[in-house]
Amino acid sequence: MSDSVTVRVPLEARYRVLAPELASKYAELIGGSEAEARSLSEALEAALEKMGHSAGADAHVDLSFRSGAGGVEVDLRCGTHSAVIKQPLPARKT
Repeated sequence: MSDSVTVRVPLEARYRVLAPELASKYAELIGGSEAEARSLSEALEAALEKMGHSAGADAHVDLSFRSGAGGVEVDLRCGTHSAVIKQPLPARKT
């Protein structure tokens, strides 16, 4: 799977939990192990928590998931804040 996925998630806590779950599933679908998927999910959760502290109550985050030869990359954008999370997937199944 080399398709990218883009999703918008509200930063409100009850919706924010969806993003790490999606990240984990995306990593597994492109061939990552459970440990690699969990690592990506945890990194994304930490980035969202950090963004949530500086965002307004009605803020949302745009997430773009992309896979490549080296693994998965997630771009996060929330207003003027952005971050990139990279997770290598050395044991990738093709």
